[in-house]
Amino acid sequence: MEFMSDMLSGADSGKPSLFEIVAQHKMSDLIEPALRHVTSVYAHRYPRYLVRILNWHEEVYAAIMLLVERHYLRAYGGSFAEHFYGTKRVRTRKIRGDSSLTRGDVWGSLALLVGLPLVKSRLDQYYEKVSGGAAARLLGSSFAQVGQSQDPPSESVSSGSGLYGVRRRFLALRLSVERLFKLCYPHVNFVYHAATALYYVAYMFDRTDYNSPWLHILGLQVRRLSAADYRAMDERGSGTSDLAAPANGSPIRFVRNMVAYLLSGGLDFLKVLLPLSIFFYRFLEWWHRSDFHKKIQMTPPPPPPMPLKPHPDGLAVPLDQALCPICNETRTNPAAAPSGYVYCYPCIFNHISEKHTCPITMAAAHVSGIRKLYSDS
Repeated sequence: MEFMSDMLSGADSGKPSLFEIVAQHKMSDLIEPALRHVTSVYAHRYPRYLVRILNWHEEVYAAIMLLVERHYLRAYGGSFAEHFYGTKRVRTRKIRGDSSLTRGDVWGSLALLVGLPLVKSRLDQYYEKVSGGAAARLLGSSFAQVGQSQDPPSESVSSGSGLYGVRRRFLALRLSVERLFKLCYPHVNFVYHAATALYYVAYMFDRTDYNSPWLHILGLQVRRLSAADYRAMDERGSGTSDLAAPANGSPIRFVRNMVAYLLSGGLDFLKVLLPLSIFFYRFLEWWHRSDFHKKIQMTPPPPPPMPLKPHPDGLAVPLDQALCPICNETRTNPAAAPSGYVYCYPCIFNHISEKHTCPITMAAAHVSGIRKLYSDS
C-alpha cells in the first residue's frame, strides 16, 4: 500500500481516497465477526473455558482492541487498519510545528475506535429488546418476539406506599425511560449514520479534509505515510517498545522490559499475520472449489477383501445360488454371515448360536456379525 498514486492529477498526494477510507472501516468491521465465529466454534468443543468469553465477547474484544489500537497509535500514529493501508493520523492544530499525536489524541482516538462501537452495539441491542424486534416495530406490539419487551399496561403503577410503593414508582420510571428511549433512539441513529454519510460525500468532493465528524471533533486528519515515515519506522525497528524503561541492572526491570519487547513484537506481527491469514483462507477456499480437490474426493474406495474359501469339512456351496446351503431350499429372509455367504436368517442364526462357526468356511463367527439383506423389490 506504500506511496499509492492519485487517480486525479494535481490532487493532494497525501490525502487518501474515499475507497481507502471505506476499506479501512470495512476491515475493522469484519475482524470482530470473524473472531466471534472462531470463538463460537471452539466454545462448542471446550464449553467449560470459552462459553463465558463467548457470552462477553464484545467486552473481551474491546479490551483486546484497546491494547492493539493503543500500541499502533503510539508507535505508528494510526489505528491497526489505517497502518495496514499505509495511512496515519495527524493533528490539524500543530504544537510547535509538530503534527504527531499527543496523549490526549491517542485516548480520544481510542474512545472513537473502541468505545464508540461498543456503546453503539449495546444501544442497538437494548433498542431491539425494548422495541420487541423488527416484527413488532412493523406490525405492532402483539408481534413482539418471545422474551422481548412489549407495551406496558395502561393502568397506573405509581400508587402505593412503603417499599411496595417505591418499587412501583421505580417501575414507572423505568417504563418511562424505555418509552423515551424507544421514541428517540431511531432519530439519534439516523443522525449518526446521516452525519457519517454526509462527511463521506463532502470528503469525496474535497469539501472537507475530515472523513468523519468524530475526527473533525478531535481535530485529526488521516494522511498517507510518506517516505520519511517509512524511514523512521525502519530506523525504529521491531525490537523497541514504548513500554520499556531504561535498564538499571534490576532483575524486575529486566523482566519488565523483556515482556514489553515480546508484547510489542507480537502486536507488530499482527500486520504480517493478517495478510497471511487472508492468503491461507483464500487458498483453502480455492482448494475446496478446485477440480483437483474434486478428483481427490472422487477417488474410488479400495476393493473389498477376497472372500473366504470353503472348508473341506464344511457344507458344500449349492450350484443354485438361490438355495440356502443349510436347508437346501430357496432362501427366505436372506442374511449374510461374516464370511460373506448368504443363508436363510433362521438357519444361519441357529447354526452360529450353537456352533459359533460359519457352516461353509468353518471360520469363527458370532450372531452379532449376521447382516440381513433386503432386495429393491
